[in-house]
Formats: sequence, structure tokens, C-alpha cells
Amino acid sequence: MTLFFSRFSMQRLLLFLISICFITTIFPGCKGKSESKEKLKPKVRIIVSEEIKNIPIADLFPKTTKRTGKLESEIGDKTKYDYTYGTLAGQYGRYKTAEKHLIMALKKEPLFIDAHHNLGLAYYMMGRVNDAVKEWRETLRLDPGYAETYYNLAIFLLDHNRKSDAVTMLSRCIQVNPVHLKARYALGKMAQEDGKNQEAIRHFKAYQTKDRGDLRVHIALGELYLLENQIDSSLKEFEAASRIDDKNSKVHYKLGVLYHRKKRFDLAINHYKRATEISPDNADAYINLGDVFSYRHEYASALASYNAALGIDPGNTYAQKKAAEAEKILLVKDSGS
Repeated sequence: MTLFFSRFSMQRLLLFLISICFITTIFPGCKGKSESKEKLKPKVRIIVSEEIKNIPIADLFPKTTKRTGKLESEIGDKTKYDYTYGTLAGQYGRYKTAEKHLIMALKKEPLFIDAHHNLGLAYYMMGRVNDAVKEWRETLRLDPGYAETYYNLAIFLLDHNRKSDAVTMLSRCIQVNPVHLKARYALGKMAQEDGKNQEAIRHFKAYQTKDRGDLRVHIALGELYLLENQIDSSLKEFEAASRIDDKNSKVHYKLGVLYHRKKRFDLAINHYKRATEISPDNADAYINLGDVFSYRHEYASALASYNAALGIDPGNTYAQKKAAEAEKILLVKDSGS
């Protein structure tokens, strides 16, 4: 059975990549009727000892490479029932029910790998970090090739500001499963934030060997190629992104920048205008429009664009300067006529 719990970790990681910190959130997934839920308090009380918080990363890795635990296909029907019920309960945010039934499954079959993994996730969502790490270590003891567990341990390490160790854990994850998408995305974003452009590109390209339809990855690659001055490669990624989401202002703005650089001004104008239609407060798009119009000696349009930018950002000195230049040229033309 699919491990529904694993989606929780990606949501938390995205929050880390945006804010460099985690916020415990409600477990995603299908929602049942409100009266049947066991709701978490707004703030989960985190239970983690200093020993676990600072556990050496070597102690998190399994000591062997041989699987000794049992997979779902090797488990009896009665055990599967408790496991399935517990896993679904976790998806619905009923973590105590999940804990109860996953423990029941493990009492029937202590070597059940997936049950240990999902119990760890239930504990983590309840703030019981010590118990979660214990279950994940047991998961890896039973199955050193369980890639998702390495990913979840990386989340634990990130939660406790151990970024370097988290990267090591994520690297083990993709060593076990080279196309583990969440780990590839996480490694790519962290490398991108650290300015390691080529490393980030490598992870995102590996991501695309399995999934070429992820908007976030197209945008990330497009930005990285642009930084590396690989204009055609960047253009390819942003064009793909626009086919996925034609209402993304950032994508249209970047396409404007790329066509601007390639001196394909009509296309640049179209994308800059599209960016401002979607996000009317995009001052940079108006400024770039002004620059294109100035280059083409269309000074009335240039002045209108710069003034639009100043309406959004009155203190923008570049827009002020360019607007004054365009206005001066127009005044000279008028006086000459």
C-alpha cells in the first residue's frame, strides 16, 4: 500500500526552503467530516531530548545493507488491516488512532517495515520527535534501502538546524533511489540558495528524468540557466513553464527578459505586458518595457511605462532618470515640430 504519510514531509521542506525554518502543519490529504477528526492543538508540543537533537549522523545510518524486515506483501491479512486503518487515519489527521492501529500491526508482526516507518511519521506529527527517530532508525535497521526514511530523517535534521547533516542524509536517499523526487528537489533548492548553480542544475535535471511536468523545477532550472548565461536553455525551461501555467506573472516576466536579451523585442513586449496584466504591481516589468520602447525610439510608450513603474515604486531612481530622459526627448521633438 502507498505510504500516504510521506506527503507531509514535502510540505514541511518547502516551508524550510522559503523561510529557513519549519512550522508544524496539519497533515495533508483527504478530509473527512469534521466531527470524526481528532484535531491537533494550534501549536504542537515538541518532545525531543538533547541527546536526540544532537545525535551523531553516523548513529542514524544503518549498520548493515541487508534487509531483515518484512514488506507488506509478506504480511498476513489481519496485520494488513490494522496497518491500512492506521495509515489512513494518519492521512485524515487522526494521529492517535494511527498510532493505536500501527502499534497493533507491529504487535502482530514486529518486523513490518512500513508500519515502523508510518508510526514514526505519526509520532513526528504529534511532536514526539524522540519516538519518531526511534521508529525511523528501526525502519532502516530492518530495511537499509528504505529511501523515504532517509528523506524524513533529513527533515528532522533540518528542523534542528543541521543543514549539512541533512544534505548528507538526502545524498544517501538519492544513492538508494536516484529518482527520489522530493530529495532531488530539496537538494536542488539548497544548492541553488548556496549559489552552487551547476550542482543545483544536476539535481533538477535528475528530477526531470522522472517528472517533466513540475512547474517549480522548470522555473528553478530557467533561473539557474539564466544566471549561467545559458539563454537558450533558460528560454526552453520558461517556455515549458508557460505551457503548464499561462497565468504565472514570474514566468512571463522571465520570458520577457530572455527575449529582450535576444533582441526579439515584439515577443519581449508581449511577455512583459502579460506579466503586468497578471500582476499590475510588477514595477520591473514596466521598467523593462520602458527600456524596450526607448531602444526602439518609441518614447511616448517608454514614458508611459516608466511612469507606470513610478506609480508602483515612486522612489525608483532608475525609473525617475529614464522617465526624465524620455520626457526631455519628447519635449524637444514637440518644440521642433
